[in-house]
Amino acid sequence: MTVILVAFSLACIGYIAYLHSRNGSHRDSIRTRAIEAIIETTRYGVIETDVNGIILIFNPAAEKMLGYQAEEIIGKVTPAVIHAHDEVIARAMELGIEPGFDVFVKNPREKREVETREWTYIRKDKSTFTSFLSISALRDGSDRLIGYVGVFEDITHLKEWQQAQKMKDEFLANVSHELRTQLNAVMGLSKLIEAEVESNPEKIKEYAHDIHLSGKHLLDIVNELLDFSKIQAGKFQIEKMPLSLKKVFKDCYAILLSSAKEKCVTLHCNHQQIDEEQYVEGDEIRLKQVINNIISNAIKFSENGIVDIYAQYQDQILVVVIKDNGIGMNEEVVKNLFKPFYQGDGSITRKFGGTGLGLTISKNIIDMMEGFIEVESEAKKGSTFRLTIPLKPVNRKENPVSRTITTLQKFGQRYHVLVAEDNPVNQLVLEQILYKFELNVTKATNGKEAFDLALKNKFDLILMDMQMPEIDGMQSTRMLREHGVLVPIIAFTANAYQDDRNACLESGMNDFITKPVDLDTLNTILKKYLKA
Repeated sequence: MTVILVAFSLACIGYIAYLHSRNGSHRDSIRTRAIEAIIETTRYGVIETDVNGIILIFNPAAEKMLGYQAEEIIGKVTPAVIHAHDEVIARAMELGIEPGFDVFVKNPREKREVETREWTYIRKDKSTFTSFLSISALRDGSDRLIGYVGVFEDITHLKEWQQAQKMKDEFLANVSHELRTQLNAVMGLSKLIEAEVESNPEKIKEYAHDIHLSGKHLLDIVNELLDFSKIQAGKFQIEKMPLSLKKVFKDCYAILLSSAKEKCVTLHCNHQQIDEEQYVEGDEIRLKQVINNIISNAIKFSENGIVDIYAQYQDQILVVVIKDNGIGMNEEVVKNLFKPFYQGDGSITRKFGGTGLGLTISKNIIDMMEGFIEVESEAKKGSTFRLTIPLKPVNRKENPVSRTITTLQKFGQRYHVLVAEDNPVNQLVLEQILYKFELNVTKATNGKEAFDLALKNKFDLILMDMQMPEIDGMQSTRMLREHGVLVPIIAFTANAYQDDRNACLESGMNDFITKPVDLDTLNTILKKYLKA
């Protein structure tokens, strides 16, 4: 950008100097018209002034960017019209001179160099934009100073893009830190388990619990990235099913209570204004996601403090107020709070962790529910979040049977399951889990092997990975269906997008579950396709 603008600026110097020295011949007249056409048609703003800063040329690109017509601006002094006064003063202090036109031309005049800087320009309607300005001294054939030429362009979008890139880089560094922190725990504790395998069973249990917690945190990070990706792709969806409002808040409180205790935070949850029998139509998972996210943030930033939650449902509107007395936020942070990748203070993010996408996702969910989220906060005094979400009431009888599962189904070795999975560790994990359901297991390491085994053996269920060598899970499924194999095939995959689900079902699979394995979900699937 700098090189192009400087080059064009130098060209303008020559063009305009020539215009001043032309003698009126036919050949010069043609050249003059060509030079004038270039200045008239370029996308760069061109302003020529005399030695005192009085504007002489104001080209169409300058008119377009600044909103003035040439006749409105020619004859005026440039700093007084289009430049931010505070920037002129600041530059004058740097140069040790009085504020005014000399701020722009001192170096080009005395050092005979092209000076390039960013400036804030003020349009006719008083709006502003960031310009990249190149200024050169203009001299005639006798090397006499006759004026100055400034060439500029609006770089607002470029600055926004650069800021977005910076924020993304910081975000990726933050996510990398979060992932590596949890992976360090998983890998380190795994090695400690190896060392304790014979001598200390209690330690093994403790380490295994911590590994599970680290894995859950990793899953939360992956889910946030997936949700954000869906939002950007316009594929994020809100379900509408009957749900118990009372249960939502009881579940959220139960989930977050242990986190509050770890942080020595007193957690109050007042949902007495919601009737026990109150059912509404909405997305229970997403509603819990929003409430949990905001409460967990309040807990995270209120160590040794208090978090108050108040909820009421009236006139088909759910109102949730979450108030804490934690570190709070200044006005700038609140203003940018729901922007993706925004970090008001990187040190806070490093200290408290997280991807920084939770509130962005929560805001999008609430918007899709046609609700509102408001924030009041003051640094060092805490924050208050207020959620207002319209939810249509429904009868309790419409509520589906709870999916909560307390015990695993035992099938008594009566069924044979084929596990198609190319990763040896994932293969082992799934095999051992299926043994807990009292199922017989055969393993295949790719889609071709799964196809061959399913043709030769009678299986009651196939758990099929999507991505495998030789033949992937979808192709293997299509081949099995073409050969008349009707055994239930369940996609068990790390591909978690809706498009992946659709592709699996279109290939002939019966159902779809994602990794990492969730025992309740697997239990539901097994009960659905295998008779107890």
